[in-house]
Amino acid sequence: SEAPAAKKKETSDRKPVAPARADTLASVPVQPAAVATAPLPPVAASVPLANTAPQRRQTAAQETLAQAQAMWSAGSRDAAVDVLREAVVAVERAQPADVTLLAQLVREQVRMELALGRPGAVLALLSRLEPVLSGQADLWAVRGNAAQRLGRHQESVQAYLAALHLRPGEPRWMLGAAVSLAALGQLEAAAQQAEQARALGPVSPEVLTYLRQAGVPLR
Repeated sequence: SEAPAAKKKETSDRKPVAPARADTLASVPVQPAAVATAPLPPVAASVPLANTAPQRRQTAAQETLAQAQAMWSAGSRDAAVDVLREAVVAVERAQPADVTLLAQLVREQVRMELALGRPGAVLALLSRLEPVLSGQADLWAVRGNAAQRLGRHQESVQAYLAALHLRPGEPRWMLGAAVSLAALGQLEAAAQQAEQARALGPVSPEVLTYLRQAGVPLR
């Protein structure tokens, strides 16, 4: 499923940008997968992420994820996000930071934040954690997603290209870069990204139509 597109910022000297689409962006489910478990005890009492040994911290993080997902499924969406925010901060502060564990928690948090229409929160989080998570291709793509939704197209392009540098051959990310390049008026570069995506397989006709309407010279 797909995250609802947030309204873009528009300026008088910039063409309107097409709504963010799953075809052009990182895959971000509208609703994280539910877990078929009973609600867990409060995180503060049961998941001391910052002060446990690495193995116990991993177990505690899994409990945190399960609890947040259960809360989300029960309709307590803001509370679910708050649980993950606290867990992310705790793991971030632990030294040395467990990159795999941190990325796991962050992926779930940004899925929820985008589902709630909060690209600004996602962009702020991923920018803050860039020194630790710079090797996570999918999180660079999510960052491109969030920046594009906010109309911050230069940041979006940079993030998508960083994702593609780490994991080449992802058509969605190429199209994401193409959309923001077109918004910046860099039509030849947008065409290059879009044609690379087309060469890898079918892409959304609607995205191609948008790019052509924006003046991108597609074959």
